[in-house]
Amino acid sequence: MNRTARHYVLLALGLAVCLTGGLALLNLIVDPFNRYGNNRLGVYISAERECKSTYVKQFPHDALLVGNSREIRIPPKELEGFRFFNGAFSGATAEEIYFFLQRFANHQRLVVLAVDIGAQDPAESHGDIFAPKGLTSAFDNLFNLQTTEYSIRTISESLSKNPQPFGPDGLMPVGSSVQDADRDDPAKEAYVIKSMQNMWAGYHCPPVEQMSFFVKISGCLRQRAIPCVVVIPPTHEAIARSAQGGSTAAEVAAWKRQLGTIFPHVIDLSFCSYNAATNFYRSDPLHFKPEVGVRLMNREVIPYATRLLRETNPISIPRLQSSGRGDQDVAQVAAKVNLEMPK
Repeated sequence: MNRTARHYVLLALGLAVCLTGGLALLNLIVDPFNRYGNNRLGVYISAERECKSTYVKQFPHDALLVGNSREIRIPPKELEGFRFFNGAFSGATAEEIYFFLQRFANHQRLVVLAVDIGAQDPAESHGDIFAPKGLTSAFDNLFNLQTTEYSIRTISESLSKNPQPFGPDGLMPVGSSVQDADRDDPAKEAYVIKSMQNMWAGYHCPPVEQMSFFVKISGCLRQRAIPCVVVIPPTHEAIARSAQGGSTAAEVAAWKRQLGTIFPHVIDLSFCSYNAATNFYRSDPLHFKPEVGVRLMNREVIPYATRLLRETNPISIPRLQSSGRGDQDVAQVAAKVNLEMPK
């Protein structure tokens, strides 16, 4: 290779290194997911798990609300008695909630865990998605064209002063898609309700071994002396009727008893006045409205939690629900599962 050719090769390599390094530096500074804690423009990318795992370490709070998309829009600032962080995720599994609490529930006064009726372990395990990312993962993220795309989008959204998908307290505000869900659409509403009613056909209470992540959550919080109040959220009245009839009713009752052997403090709102259709979005009957979530928290959950904390040793308060055989099963499962908690 002659001198001129070598010169052009070195120049091309230098430009490539500068371009690649420049893009990586841009991704690090903009930090579109706030993965490294450098984001100052706002998080405009819908990456709940990445975003909230950073915000929960930054936002001052003394209580955690965890659950799935049904709780994701409950505004923490409207909840009384505690300063909550909303740690709910869309489609959250019991496994994800466990690892989130294992990582970030340390010194809070209270954890409120929303558990959908009939919930159990996920079909597939994905491990600890909240574990600190290694050097290889960081390089993959920084030297990634999609991350660069998100960085540019973040800059654009910030300059346009568009609202962020998440608040620093973990709240996902009510957007246009949610408002659309509260418009009259009888055909869609009937279809969704029928689909959810069919889900209860042939339901069987899972063995406690298939609720192992709830056992882990209970053990983790008990070891850390953090009181946990479990709430079974309300179910749309039309769907609730399917879970209250025939053999399904007995299986649901068995599931509730089993949950009561895992957690000492369970508030069951699954079949009650909160089930009224007016409390849910008209074409999305799975999700209750944020104001309903605030009301049930302030009227039912928080007063109970406040009484709980007045006790000298709230962790040892007797269970609301228990059964001797169930207690034995839970003890056996707890002995088998690895709680994976730091020493």
